[in-house]
Formats: sequence, C-alpha cells, structure tokens
Amino acid sequence: MKKFLRRARVPVLCVLLAAVVLLCAVAAYPALCGRETAENASYSGILRVWQIDSFEGGTGSRAAFLTACARSFESENQGVKLLVTYHTAESAANAAAGGEYPDILSFGAGTDFAADAALPQAWEKFAAGLLGGEACAVPWCRGQYFLFTVEGDFSDVSGGNTVISQGKGANPAAAAYAEGLTGEYTVLDSLAAYTAFLRGEYVYMLGSQRDVYRFAARDVAVRAQPMTGFCDLWQYAAVCTREEDRADAALGFVRYLLSEEVQSSLWRIGMLPVSGSAYEQGAESMYAAQQETPQKTVSAFLTSQTVKLLRESAASALNGDESGAKNLEKYLLEAL
Repeated sequence: MKKFLRRARVPVLCVLLAAVVLLCAVAAYPALCGRETAENASYSGILRVWQIDSFEGGTGSRAAFLTACARSFESENQGVKLLVTYHTAESAANAAAGGEYPDILSFGAGTDFAADAALPQAWEKFAAGLLGGEACAVPWCRGQYFLFTVEGDFSDVSGGNTVISQGKGANPAAAAYAEGLTGEYTVLDSLAAYTAFLRGEYVYMLGSQRDVYRFAARDVAVRAQPMTGFCDLWQYAAVCTREEDRADAALGFVRYLLSEEVQSSLWRIGMLPVSGSAYEQGAESMYAAQQETPQKTVSAFLTSQTVKLLRESAASALNGDESGAKNLEKYLLEAL
C-alpha cells in the first residue's frame, strides 16, 4: 500500500499542478484581455436624439430617416437603443431652458441653445462647426440652392425676370449675392414663388433642393443649375452628453451617419451627402449638385436673431448696398 501511494504521489502532484496552472490562467484571462474588452465594450441603455428641421428638406422626414439609421446602428451595437424625437426650434429651446438636453442633437443654424449643448469631440474639424476653435459639430447632410428655368439658358438672370423663393430657414438672397447677382429681385414665400414661376410670370426661379422635388411631383420639366457660391442648408450633428460611456456611444452613431452606408442612402430623403455619392446620373439635378462643394457658409451656432440680421444684410447686399455686403461678409466662412 505504501509503495502504491509513493507511486501515485507523482501523478497526483502533476494533476494538482496542472489544475493550479489552469485556475491561474482562467483568473488571469480578464486581465490579459482587459484592453480588448474595454475597446469593444458598448454602452447599454437609451440615447436620446433630437431632430430639428431648421430649413426645408428635400422629400420625406429627416426624423424618420434618423430612426431608420438608429435601428441599423442598434443591430450592430447590442444594448444600445436610440430614441429619435422630432422637435421644433421652439419646443427644443423650451426643453433646454428647463435643463433637458439630448445625447445627440441634429440641427441647423439658428438653433439658439446649440452652442450651450454641443461638446467638443475627436472628429475632423469643419469650420462652421467650431466653437472656440474646438470641433463641436459636423454636418451629416446638406441642401443646395438652385436656379430653375423652363426655357432660359441662365445667361440673362436679372431682377426683372427672376423670382426668389424664400423657404423656411433659408437665405437665398445670400446665395444670389455670392453668385454675383445684384438688383431688385422679387422675393416670395416658397409656394407663391413656385406658383408664379409655373404661371410663366418669371423666366427663372431661385430655390432649393425642395423645389427639385416639387417640380418632379408635378411632372414639370425644368433645368436646374446648382449655385455653388454659398449654402447654409447644412444639417449638423453634435454630441451633448458628458457621461463618458454615453458620449462614446453617441459619437459612434454620429460616425455612422457619416459612413458610406448612410451617405449613399440620402437620396431617400432628397438630401445631399457631405461625402461620397448618393445620386446616379439619372437624377440629373441632384447628381450635378453633389459634384459641387459650396464655397461659403455660416456658423452652425448662429442664433435665430443673428440669422435674421444676416438675412436682412443679404437682402441689402443683393440690392447693391455696400454696408449690407460688408455685414454679410463678416459671417461668411469657408464651407469645406
């Protein structure tokens, strides 16, 4: 019996030693993999996204589009849920005044509380999205100003034969001025301008991407020339939460909006990409517009009052007023 025990001692010790080594390895595994686990960890919870339509879009709902993007993002990031809420500028401002902010804000110029809500992030700097030199917002889609005509060739655009369509949140006078146009132009609200143009009262109409889809809905054949001097029709995204894990997840969603997958699908809402391509040559007007980068824009963080003053300055500049032109120039930034 003693001989048997002596013979068994070595194998038993080997088994015990192997067990100890295995237990140590299991215990050490999280520490060994800690860096990879941390890098792959995702926030688990709800992220609040506010969509504010600061200007007329193309077609369809930007809030619905963001919701569809949110579902795709959630499928790749288990545990993250995004709640997209449509707000008017007024309802969002009221909520912000009560201390309520989203995790992600989708907005345009003239959103009064945006400068207080948006936080610096590690993404590429876009001049209009800077606050104090720090990158606080990036555009994820944009519109465009166009000149439309049925029979003209765009060589004789003047105040006498052109109507300017004043859409919600737009500054078409600034676009006209930046294109080198001056004179006494008739400015009408978007529906009235569209109707007058269709009645043949004007050879040209200065409008936006929204009018591309108005004409298409009426099956009206028009030629459209993109205006590339100025565009303030940018939809921005900003991260507004200071909680690190929430901010990381929010930043991930914004980066997803800038991905090829999302940018190439912006045709669904009639908006233009900020990178890549969303339109084929068959969609002539929007295809041409996506090839052109607007030269000038304004800060994403202008207040509604400043936007109003800017619009007045642009109207004066368009009519040839030098002081109006100087005031307008103060606000212009390089777009990209």
